[in-house]
Amino acid sequence: MTPAYNAIPKFLATTTYRNPSTKAPFNLAYNTDQPVFEWRKHNPENAEAGQAFMAAQRTGQQSVWDGNKVPLTDLRLSDEDLDAGRVLLVDVGGGFGHQCIDLRKLNPHLKGRMITQDLSFVHDMRRNADELLELDIEPTAHDFMQPQPVRGAKAYYLRNVIHNWNDAASELILKQVRGAMAEDSVLIVDDVVMPRVGASWKQASMDIAMMTMLAAMERTEEQFRLLLLSAGLRLRDVWTYDDEYGDSLLVAVPV
Repeated sequence: MTPAYNAIPKFLATTTYRNPSTKAPFNLAYNTDQPVFEWRKHNPENAEAGQAFMAAQRTGQQSVWDGNKVPLTDLRLSDEDLDAGRVLLVDVGGGFGHQCIDLRKLNPHLKGRMITQDLSFVHDMRRNADELLELDIEPTAHDFMQPQPVRGAKAYYLRNVIHNWNDAASELILKQVRGAMAEDSVLIVDDVVMPRVGASWKQASMDIAMMTMLAAMERTEEQFRLLLLSAGLRLRDVWTYDDEYGDSLLVAVPV
């Protein structure tokens, strides 16, 4: 990431110091027209390091699924749902599945299938297949820009996904999930929620990172509300579980 950060002044001079929406300092630094995730498909060592970073970036932070910081009432299936084999949670873009692992370990009373999805190149380098199998977590390959194949799950979960994309791409991702939801399904977006003023240095640094690598940004609650609405979803709740980062669960339901 260091070359991309070093390229920020030169890059912003070409945009008259406006936020980018397509190309990013990353593209200038690495001399590529490809977005970072596409570029990583052809640079597997960098991709693996990126996935390891995603799993470790909040080391020392209490899990969102521990400590009663957020209610788990949306993560319960009826006996009828369980008998029908309904999926409890789909972790869309879930990488190594570490969020499903935490949820299962910290809340063993929760019943139902859990599925973690990511691009096939991520699954090819998965090292924790045995742990996932033991915890009844199913890894599957899926591109979240394409229609969601798991229909009618109780909850769909997007952690640190939406902040990686501009509004047009984010709307597409959300619409693909919306198309698979049942009437009582929920979408849980786990992301930084920026204050309108007075961001912490951790929030500001994350916002800069999104701009630098992805031509994206962190969003305020109002920006999330409008984005979700554009995809046919209504923001129902916002539960903040880390005040320094502003990490929050934004729970949305079908309009």
